[in-house]
Amino acid sequence: MEKIFKRDFSELQGIFRRPEPINIFARQRMRELNRLFEGLSRYNCEPSCKQCCYGSILMSYTEFSAITLYLQENWAAKQVQELIEQRVGQKKDDGTLLCPFLHPEKEREHCSIYQVRPLICRVFGTTAAPCNERIEPVSLDDAVFHLGYHLLYYSGRQFIALNLDAKMALFEAPFALWCLADNSEADRRLLSFYLEHNGDSLGAVLFDRERNEFFTLRRGKRIAFSNARDKGREKNGNDA
Repeated sequence: MEKIFKRDFSELQGIFRRPEPINIFARQRMRELNRLFEGLSRYNCEPSCKQCCYGSILMSYTEFSAITLYLQENWAAKQVQELIEQRVGQKKDDGTLLCPFLHPEKEREHCSIYQVRPLICRVFGTTAAPCNERIEPVSLDDAVFHLGYHLLYYSGRQFIALNLDAKMALFEAPFALWCLADNSEADRRLLSFYLEHNGDSLGAVLFDRERNEFFTLRRGKRIAFSNARDKGREKNGNDA
């Protein structure tokens, strides 16, 4: 399998050196998310199913930070290094990005970061994100989902994003894109160049700071979000 970037991911050490206030914020928000979803973790999915684990699994910078903290605190250094070297940024022949934390060979418990999995993984199989399999989705109050979303994507009334350059910020992205964005200024420029010239953001949500607009890139086309989709999002960015 190929990697989405030619960049050597094994050199990405900056993703484990973010300022402590960001770490504190990520830990606090993930604790609140766990409390919010307490009692909602039982799904009607078969334990062996992993249909929701493929494709571009999007997450906030808060979730990305929480995951990297979890890796540092619970995984051996060699295990983390192997993850970054061998699994992060891999894609299938059809271009689909693989989740680096999925272990499809296991009969059950496929996710190696289940305790800190992103929000989308928590709500898949519920009425908030029904699965295509023939299962009865677990009922989830929309208010719970939106509260969880706000916990992870906002600080007060400001949304959380990382500036890639003078014009564009990263708001929501797969783990591999966050790795580049969070590593160094040079890698943020590399990611910005890749997004601009590759014409596909792998599902990532970007923010145009000049147009004051959220958008994604699909097959060379820029798709701005409608007002309905943007409902509740403040139009004043905040650098994490």
